[in-house]
Amino acid sequence: MATMILLPDGENSVSSDWITVGIGVSDPSVALQTDNGNTSYVKCNDANETMIIEYANPSVAEGDIASIDSVRFLSSGKAVHRTDPSLVRIGYEVPSGIGLEPVSYDAHRTNFETINGTAQPYSDGSSAAWTYANLEALELLVVKILTIEVYLSYLALEVTYTEAVSADNATFFGANF
Repeated sequence: MATMILLPDGENSVSSDWITVGIGVSDPSVALQTDNGNTSYVKCNDANETMIIEYANPSVAEGDIASIDSVRFLSSGKAVHRTDPSLVRIGYEVPSGIGLEPVSYDAHRTNFETINGTAQPYSDGSSAAWTYANLEALELLVVKILTIEVYLSYLALEVTYTEAVSADNATFFGANF
C-alpha cells in the first residue's frame, strides 16, 4: 500500500472566533499546512465555534490508484491551560456520514502534540468505497468543545491506497523475441 498527504487548500468557512496567528498568514488553510506551531497556527477558546477546511486535489493521478483503502486526519495541537485539556471534534463535512471524532490535547503543553484520527475504510462510515471524486471534494469540520483554548498547527489528510498495476510491455515483448 502507498500513502499520500492532502493539505488544506481553498475556500474555507471559519466562524469568527477561530483566529489565525502567524506573520503574513491570514488564511487557516495556510496556517494548517505545516506542523510548525512556532510560525503559524489557528486558535479558538469559545464553545461550538466551527471551522470547515477544504483540501487540495490528490497528488496521484486517478489512473495510478487501483483502490482507496482508507482516509484519516492528521493533527497537531495543544492546550495552554494549566490543568484542563482542550477538546475539539473533527470529522468529515464532505463526504458526510462519518461522525465527528473527539480529540483531546493535553493540558499545559509547551509543544504541539500529534493526534491522528481513525482510519476510515468507507466514505459513508458504513459500506461505500472511497472514490477519487471523494478525494477531490474532501472537507473537514472542526468544532471547538468547551472554552479551554486550543492551538492547531496542522490538519492534513492521509490517504492509503493500492497502486494500479501497469503492464510492462518492454518485458512482455522482450520475452517473445
